Amino acid sequence: MVDPITLGAAQRLNYLERGNISRARDKASSRLSTGRKVNNIQDNPHAFLLAKSLIDRSSNLLAVKSDIGRGIDTLLATQNGLDAAQKLTEQLKGIAGSASSASGGERANLARQFDTTRSQLNNLVGDVSFLGANLLSNPAGTLNVRISDNPAQTFTVAGAATDAAGLGVGQASTTYNNFATTADINAAVAAADSAISSIQSQGATIVSNAAILSVREKFSQNLADTLQSGAQKMVVADLNKEGARLLSATVRDALSVTSMRITAQSDQLVVKLVQGS
Repeated sequence: MVDPITLGAAQRLNYLERGNISRARDKASSRLSTGRKVNNIQDNPHAFLLAKSLIDRSSNLLAVKSDIGRGIDTLLATQNGLDAAQKLTEQLKGIAGSASSASGGERANLARQFDTTRSQLNNLVGDVSFLGANLLSNPAGTLNVRISDNPAQTFTVAGAATDAAGLGVGQASTTYNNFATTADINAAVAAADSAISSIQSQGATIVSNAAILSVREKFSQNLADTLQSGAQKMVVADLNKEGARLLSATVRDALSVTSMRITAQSDQLVVKLVQGS
């Protein structure tokens, strides 16, 4: 039967100390490799949970920022549609104005051009859609944009019908009697003028709303960045300190090994002295 190995008090202390040193070295190595002093909830429950809360809200704000960006794109598409609609409406005004100095046959031809351009205006307005939202159609759609991580906060942009009927521009063949009289021509020109004013007014509203959303978009990004920075400060490791701790643990381990060797040699010397006596 093999006799059990008995460790002296000094040896037991050395083994315990080496265990503590090993854990300290592993901890410093982990922090140096990850750059974080808090890698899991066991490291620091309060800091870990608070940092997670900040990161979660930051992620929510970035999702909100994406929604706002899509809202801005919708408004930009709408503004492009309004610009094109204004050009077509100006053409309608020009065609109607030309009829005042035209002969009867020419007026009939201009009336057909007027109605063709009017149809193109309607077609264009129907195409002004972005991600399913069309703020110019008849009836006009509505844009609802989430602008906060608070679900109750949304930004609503109401559309306005910008087809010929919505703008109050009738057909030359019926409403304006094929430009048969000066009164018919003047009515068509006045309707086109009113339509142009409506388009310009709506364009100003779209630009204003886009500017508001741009402010919210930048705010969401800046706040998300601040939250991420705050979370990082709670868990980031001081690499200089951790490097010093790793070096200290390595030196302490080497000294512990030397101490154990000296202790073992001392014990052997005592045994020899006892045996010699």
